[in-house]
Amino acid sequence: MDKLKEVLNDFYCCLSIPIHFVNKDFKVIIEKGYNMDSHRFLKHSTIYDDIKKNSLSIINLTYFKNIHFIVMPILNFNLCSGYIIIGPFRSENICSELNIPFKPFYCIDYISTILKNISDKKLNIEGTLSQHTKKSIDYIHNNYTLDIKIDDICSYLNLNKSYFCSIFKKETGYTFTNFLNKIRIERSKEILLNEDLSILDVALSVGFNNHNYFTTTFKKFNNKTPLEYKNSLRSGYYL
Repeated sequence: MDKLKEVLNDFYCCLSIPIHFVNKDFKVIIEKGYNMDSHRFLKHSTIYDDIKKNSLSIINLTYFKNIHFIVMPILNFNLCSGYIIIGPFRSENICSELNIPFKPFYCIDYISTILKNISDKKLNIEGTLSQHTKKSIDYIHNNYTLDIKIDDICSYLNLNKSYFCSIFKKETGYTFTNFLNKIRIERSKEILLNEDLSILDVALSVGFNNHNYFTTTFKKFNNKTPLEYKNSLRSGYYL
C-alpha cells in the first residue's frame, strides 16, 4: 500500500489534480488533494457505475462537456487490485465558483501518460501482463479504426488463434471483440463531445461499418444511445 501512496503523492505533486484509489468494491482506500467541491462532484457523479462498464485499460470519462475523470485499473497488483481515479478537473474556464482545477482538454492524454509512467515505475505494472497480451493491446489501440480481426492479431503475433483467445481472456477478462469494441466506444465518446458529426460519421471514424451495430454496442457499454449520450452532455450540472 505504501507504493500506491507514493504513486498518488508523486502524481499530485506534479499536477495538483485530486486523485484517489478505490478497491474492486469501490471503497476509497487512499486519496490526495480533494476539497469540498471536488468531493461533492465526485459524490454526485455516476463515475463508479461507469467504471464497472469500462474496467480494463485507461479511460477518460467526461461529464457535462468539461468535467473530466481519468481512470486507470490496477490489475493483479500484488498488494491490492482496484482503480486509480484522477479528478474531477475542468477543461474550460467556466464554473469558476467551483474549486476544481483547470487543465486544457489537449492535456488529457499527457495527464494519462504521466500517471502511467509513475505507476509503471512504482508498481511494476508492466510485469502483470504477458508480452503477447501487451503487444495485442498496443496493436488494437493503434489499429482500432481499421477492420481488424482476430486473425490479423494472431498473424501479427505469430500465435495460434485458440491460444491467443485463451490467454487474452484470462489476462484481461475480455474477449478480443469486447475489448476492441470498448476501445472504439471510448474513442467515439470523445468525438461525440468535440465534433459536430452525424452518428454514422462517428461510427465510421472509430471502425464500425454499421450504424445499428454501433448504436447497439454503444448502449451496451453506456446504457444510452450515442444520440442520448450527446444530448446529455448539453445539460448543465447542478450540485
